[in-house]
Formats: sequence, C-alpha cells, structure tokens
Amino acid sequence: MKVNSKYLSVSALILMLLAGLSGCLPAQKAGLSDQQVANVTENILKALDENNYQSFTHDFSPQMKSAFPQEKFSQLRTLLYNASGNFIYMDAPSLSNNQGYAIYRFPTKYDNETVTVTVTFVIGGQEVEGLFFDSANLRKVSQ
Repeated sequence: MKVNSKYLSVSALILMLLAGLSGCLPAQKAGLSDQQVANVTENILKALDENNYQSFTHDFSPQMKSAFPQEKFSQLRTLLYNASGNFIYMDAPSLSNNQGYAIYRFPTKYDNETVTVTVTFVIGGQEVEGLFFDSANLRKVSQ
C-alpha cells in the first residue's frame, strides 16, 4: 500500500500543533483556592518560626505526617533559621503541574535571603503532599 506524502505531511503538522497546544494549557490547581493555598503555606512557615509542630503538620496528608516526625521538623527549623533567619513574608506563587501534582513555588522573604518554598498538592487535592525549601544559603549549609 502506497502512503501519500501529502497525507503524511498534513498528519505530521496536525500532531505538531496538538503537541504545541497541549503545552499552552493552564496548569491545573489543587482543590483549594489560591488564597487557601497561600494561607496553608503561610501557616507552615509561621509554625516553623513559632516551633509549633502541630500547626506545621495540620494540613499535611497522612503520608507527609508520617514522613515528617517531630525530629525532622526540629532539624528543618534549625537549618532554616541558621541559613535564612526568620520568615518575613511571601509573594504570589507560580503554579506548574508534574505527574498529577499541582506545584506552587512561593518566593519567600526571610531575614537573610529569599527562599523558594515549594508546596505540592495532588491536582484537586486539599492536603500538602510535598514541601521543599531552596536558597543559596540553604544549599551552602547543606553541603
């Protein structure tokens, strides 16, 4: 069976357009409003400053709670305070998706530097599934 080269060209063009358009779709969100996600994140950051483990884990999924016992909380608190200082404020986040997760990255001002705080939710979910802090000072003291 002979395949028409014009047909192949049109098919390839349609596939390229579809692939390009799929990257242009807006990122899907958690099952919380943007303000609720910001409130959850701010609560986590204030709880670290206040050494309040219960408040820190309040919005965590069961898996996050089991992966983040009080000892790890204390280690994170000490590391964050020594490298970055106290939490001051956070700016509006960027949102992206990866493998079914809504990933919010908040530029966050601390006494000594800006820290990128990443909070992850299942798309449509309402519990924190991941938490990550990144900054120049944190990378330096973690080496």
